[in-house]
Amino acid sequence: MRLLSALAVLVLVVVAVSSAQDRAKIEMDKPGAVHAGGPIALNVKLNEPLPAGAYFQIRVTPVAADQQINLVSGEPTDTTRTTFRVTGNIPEAAVPGKWHISTIYLFLAGTSWTNNTIRPNDFTFDVEGKPFAIPTSADVSLAK
Repeated sequence: MRLLSALAVLVLVVVAVSSAQDRAKIEMDKPGAVHAGGPIALNVKLNEPLPAGAYFQIRVTPVAADQQINLVSGEPTDTTRTTFRVTGNIPEAAVPGKWHISTIYLFLAGTSWTNNTIRPNDFTFDVEGKPFAIPTSADVSLAK
């Protein structure tokens, strides 16, 4: 029984360690808030080399609403094909507040769409912009 318990604990530790190493590390190029209508630059470190001909798309969105912005990887910044600088622009009409990564899609060479994803570290950033109201409910009735 003790052996079984020890094995169970060992399996949980191995799974936890391997899960932590399977995430892409993402951080801001320059710490601080991003301005609506301005550029954004992310440093990305993959746990494994990106295969030749492959690329990834990072979808960022506000926490308060779904306004997904697509940022596409370019060429790696190192010879190991694990480090990237991903840039783009946050729209002028961006929802201000805390943003996060919705998903990272991995496109292998020759694919036009995919369900492959890369798991990022927990990463958030703030967008500064003009606040505006977002409708969250509606009264609907049958028109006569």
